[in-house]
Amino acid sequence: MSNFYLSDPKVLTELKLQDDDFRIYSYCCKQFNVKNLTSFIRLVDIAGQFQLSLEQVQHSLVRMTRIRIDSEPLIKIKDAGKYLVFDLPRHRTFIKDLGFKRYNSSKGWKLLKDHISNKATNKTYLYPKLDQYELEEQLVKLPTAEFKKINKTDLKYPWSYENAKKLRASN
Repeated sequence: MSNFYLSDPKVLTELKLQDDDFRIYSYCCKQFNVKNLTSFIRLVDIAGQFQLSLEQVQHSLVRMTRIRIDSEPLIKIKDAGKYLVFDLPRHRTFIKDLGFKRYNSSKGWKLLKDHISNKATNKTYLYPKLDQYELEEQLVKLPTAEFKKINKTDLKYPWSYENAKKLRASN
């Protein structure tokens, strides 16, 4: 099981997903292999992870086969005789859109790293070398006039602005 997986924003905003469905879908996305674009899903593992019965997991997976985003189902289920084969067509499309290719995932990781490190957006932040706690301390120490000029979208950690605002109000 991986500690990191990519979330498709179109799936996150899908209103037809129930809570258990979303948890199961995100677990399946964690099991998705970006190198060969395949998924490995075991019903028993899902049931054990979320303390559900196998029947509940099966019903949830069947519900997700009916949910389509951009004409692709979230999950496809094929009967391969002695076992079931699961596929995540929507997640596969999302991964390919990010730049991941079969057996060549390094391009996708490079694009993702560039986006996260702001090379793709070229945004410059105020106080870029401070971590969130140092930034909060810096914002608390600023004079009121300078603090009011700062927009929280100009900061790398916008929640630090809100925390500093509360601290300044309480003092």
